[in-house]
Amino acid sequence: MVGDVKIVELAEKVLENSEKISKLSERVDRLLGDGGDVGLKVGLMLKDWFRRHAPEYEVFMWGGAGGDVLIEGRRVLAAVDIAVVPKVEDVRQLKDGVGAVEEGWGKRPDLLIVYSQSGVVREDVARYAGELGVFVVRRPADVKRLMDEASKE
Repeated sequence: MVGDVKIVELAEKVLENSEKISKLSERVDRLLGDGGDVGLKVGLMLKDWFRRHAPEYEVFMWGGAGGDVLIEGRRVLAAVDIAVVPKVEDVRQLKDGVGAVEEGWGKRPDLLIVYSQSGVVREDVARYAGELGVFVVRRPADVKRLMDEASKE
C-alpha cells in the first residue's frame, strides 16, 4: 500500500514536470517562429559585414530588452532590433528598451534602428518609427551610414 502511494506521487510529479516542459517548449517554438532564429542569423551577418566593411564599429549580440544587437564605434552606440517584416510593436519595444540598454551597457543608445531582414517596410511602421525617432533600414550599409552621420554630429 505504501509503495503504491509513492508510485502515484511519483507519477503525479512526472506528469507535472512533463506539463511544465511542454509549456516551455511551446514558448521556445513561438519565440523562434516569431523570428528568434532570424535575429541570431542576421545579427551574425551584421557582425561579419561590419568586421569586413566597417572595422571601426563592433557588433555585439545583445538579445535583451532594447534590441538584438548593439553596434558601437566612433563614440556612437546603436541598438538594433531585427525583424523579418517590422511591426509597430517592434518599434515600440525597441524604444521601450532604451533604459535596459543604458543600465546593462552603461550608455544610452544614440541611435535606435529596426533592421528589416526581408527588406519589406510597411508604411504605417515607417511613419510610426519616424515619429519616435527610430530608423528602419534594409541593408547593413544603411546602418553604417546612420552611424557615420551620428558620429559627425
